[in-house]
Amino acid sequence: MTTGLSRLLLLALASVTGLIACSSGKEPAETHEVATQGVYSATFSNDGNSLLVGSIHHGGSLWTMSPLERLYDWNHSAEGFSNLTHGAFSADGRFVATTDNRTIVLWQRDSGEAIWFWNAPGDIEDIELTSDGGLALLGMRDFTATLFDIKNGGIRQRLAHDGIVYDVSVSYDGMLAATGSDDLNARLWNLQNGELLQTFRHGNQVKTAQLSDDGRLLFTSALNENGKIWDTASGTLLIEIPGSRGHFSAAKFSANDGQLLTGNSAGQITLWNVSTGKAIHEWKAKARDAWVSSNVLIEDVAFASSEWRAAGTNGLIYFLR
Repeated sequence: MTTGLSRLLLLALASVTGLIACSSGKEPAETHEVATQGVYSATFSNDGNSLLVGSIHHGGSLWTMSPLERLYDWNHSAEGFSNLTHGAFSADGRFVATTDNRTIVLWQRDSGEAIWFWNAPGDIEDIELTSDGGLALLGMRDFTATLFDIKNGGIRQRLAHDGIVYDVSVSYDGMLAATGSDDLNARLWNLQNGELLQTFRHGNQVKTAQLSDDGRLLFTSALNENGKIWDTASGTLLIEIPGSRGHFSAAKFSANDGQLLTGNSAGQITLWNVSTGKAIHEWKAKARDAWVSSNVLIEDVAFASSEWRAAGTNGLIYFLR
């Protein structure tokens, strides 16, 4: 006979079991700290071997992953620490851009020297560099994605939305751009002339719009929706991948477009087969303090030569195998 106390114990056990089930995924092979109390931003280079960190209390820094080492400390002023809210690497690896709300600095990756400093035309939500680092596409709070000449100054294109532009990405050849907005749309653009090529309608704010390097595929995700993979040429929805707890906060296609690596706001990191939409591997990023929160938002993900990598807002990086 089950007593009232026994029922309570069984319910508590079921609740704990349910929580454990929701936190599916392997543990990362290694976890390392790059910021003591969390970050505003964390961005991997295209090859996954460098990481730009904008820490909450100690400004910006550039790290190598193997060996794990901090190379440079980067700030936008000579005195004090800057709040580096976003960053981007050029695909060729030679340049790195950092932003706070209203300024942009372009750095040389090898020397660590700042070579250009600009005031932005508005509040910045995201930044992506073209492959040679010559142009920066800015996601803006003024309802545009603005293509800015980061080496010579001046605006090349303004790509219009009807809401804040949260996320931007650029194909490797610089021909295509994707934007995700508060207006419930992701859009595909010809970056050379500003022509709108495709509009992808969603049911909520679009937080992620990530092109494959060759521009053939686009991954988009909105709050409380499944992730979607689109054919950019036709605008056709190819496949949906199931959303889980939280929302997709980071995504990266493999070099051959065969796989997609995603991270979400609940610390789930998943490697997907693009053709089938099935999960190949899943990992769960551990939070620093489970008593405060068991979740950690994944800021960025990367493919490396023999593993996968992810960076969290808690200032930890995760090596995944």
